[in-house]
Amino acid sequence: MASVWKRLQRVGKHASKFQFVASYQELVVECTKKWQPDKLVVVWTRRSRRKSSKSHSWQPGIKNPYRGVVVWPVPENIEITVTLFKDPHAEEFEDKEWTFVIENVSAFIPLLLFC
Repeated sequence: MASVWKRLQRVGKHASKFQFVASYQELVVECTKKWQPDKLVVVWTRRSRRKSSKSHSWQPGIKNPYRGVVVWPVPENIEITVTLFKDPHAEEFEDKEWTFVIENVSAFIPLLLFC
């Protein structure tokens, strides 16, 4: 039923496909004494769609051991294709919200850190 409602909302609207690229180079993460990550991934998500980076180790800093850096030796590009809809009488496309999430990857379960 939800897919029927989506299609009805799009009647008379113009669809355009766009490609977006995120390039990951460096990530600074500040932690606490109680918890520090092992390996981190960056996930680009919208509803059930997920595009994630490869996991990289978190390296604590020398001055502050609770502030660490994840560095990609070669920038990693993640690409998504998005269909945006535009009403013929409007100047802008309808919003679609995508979220960047940082997850800790352990041997068992990914843990959501930031959103």
